[in-house]
Amino acid sequence: MAWFEVGDAVRVTMPQAKNKRGLMGIHVMYTTSPEAKFNGAVGTITEVDPDGPQGAPQYLVDFRGHDNRVAIPWLVQWFREEWIRHVEDPAVAARNAKRPMETT
Repeated sequence: MAWFEVGDAVRVTMPQAKNKRGLMGIHVMYTTSPEAKFNGAVGTITEVDPDGPQGAPQYLVDFRGHDNRVAIPWLVQWFREEWIRHVEDPAVAARNAKRPMETT
């Protein structure tokens, strides 16, 4: 279970599954939801609603100020915790890529 705080950079990742042709994409159950249009977009959490609808926490993500290749329909949107992932800092990612894997 991930925990997010205000100010965290996150990427929207909708549930993935194979379609009728066997290609991976957004799960068919979610393709018509408005949140599916944000798949792959990066934003910043600006507000947290810990008691969202039906008691599931929701996070308000602001997409302004980020270089998104995804054509997002509006600038802020509420998301469930399962639909967002932390975005790793590029400098940290580059440093980890250069470091050899540790074996135990």
